[in-house]
Amino acid sequence: MLIKILAVLIFSSCLTLELKSQDSKNQNIYYRKYGYNLLENKFSADTNIKLTGKSKVQTVNIGGLFLAPFIGVAFPFGTFKNYSKSGIVYGAKFELAYSRLYPFIFGFVYELQKNKGNADFTTVNFLTTFDTKITSIGGSLDILLNKFIKSNFTTPILSIEIKYAKVTRVIVPDISFPGIVSNESFLSYAAGLGVTIYVFDLSGRYTYAKNYNNLAFQLKLHIPVIRF
Repeated sequence: MLIKILAVLIFSSCLTLELKSQDSKNQNIYYRKYGYNLLENKFSADTNIKLTGKSKVQTVNIGGLFLAPFIGVAFPFGTFKNYSKSGIVYGAKFELAYSRLYPFIFGFVYELQKNKGNADFTTVNFLTTFDTKITSIGGSLDILLNKFIKSNFTTPILSIEIKYAKVTRVIVPDISFPGIVSNESFLSYAAGLGVTIYVFDLSGRYTYAKNYNNLAFQLKLHIPVIRF
């Protein structure tokens, strides 16, 4: 085990010394995010170094499918805030990372969000339960901004998501309210900013979702599944 760890450290140090240009530095940050995961899980990165008479050009060909579970807190906005309080949001993304697609990471998202009724709304309407559950599936695009913004230690990320959302409610006692339905479906749109530190992402995201707009803060972990 010690020999393997030393081998990874030596390989990583040699790779870092070779990255001379700014684009190479950017791809090194990309490699730290995804390549180290592959090495730590007994995969090896494919590195091709081409030499010409004038300059040295390095092409790092690494990629894989990553599972990225996440958890966070969602704060309601607009009309959603009138009857619900902050709740938990959690789920997972399957991410396709490949150096040739740099700086883009494509993903598939599965997400659950649960918000309980706020105290004012439930008290005034004599409710014991007013729970809102939002189940979402869809696609995502993460853009690693270190290609455009210099950063030596972290990687800023712009994230965009389009999801199909299904809302279900549990209301006890079963009372109807104007403008509030028990079940509905629609498309939601989200955009967020975050930073990545090796295998972790910390981000904030605003979701436009009809009458369920919310701002969420999340922690995400990257786990390699398949390497190619």
